[in-house]
Amino acid sequence: MTRTFEDIEVGAVHDVGSFEATEAEIGSFAERFDPQPIHVDPASAAESMYDGLIASGWYTASASMRLLVDGFFSDTVSMGSFGVEELRWRTPVRPGDVVSVELEVLDKTESSSREDRGYVENEVRGHNEDGEEVVYWRATNIIGRRE
Repeated sequence: MTRTFEDIEVGAVHDVGSFEATEAEIGSFAERFDPQPIHVDPASAAESMYDGLIASGWYTASASMRLLVDGFFSDTVSMGSFGVEELRWRTPVRPGDVVSVELEVLDKTESSSREDRGYVENEVRGHNEDGEEVVYWRATNIIGRRE
């Protein structure tokens, strides 16, 4: 079944899965997109305020987004998003951390100008294996309505 705007329930929490942040993935992503020493150079990272290598927040958000697509949006009539609000990287992600991601539906509103869609406001949260929140954002997604 393909999920439409009408099927989405305010207050629902969707567990979309987890990923392990490996040193290889952290380094590969950072080398290409965020090559700061704390992400790519273990020796420099060890001397930093983080006392070791940490993942780029962009890596954490991107890996979380992949889980959202696979675990929620791939079977939803998703028409895009207006963007992300309040993106926060609350706790550094380190090699070996396992991050579990969930999406909570906060609100939904029918479009007043286009009857084929509605707007769904949600929060995305990722927690490491110790229960610490490592990534957070709010977004409003455009979701197709039943025909």
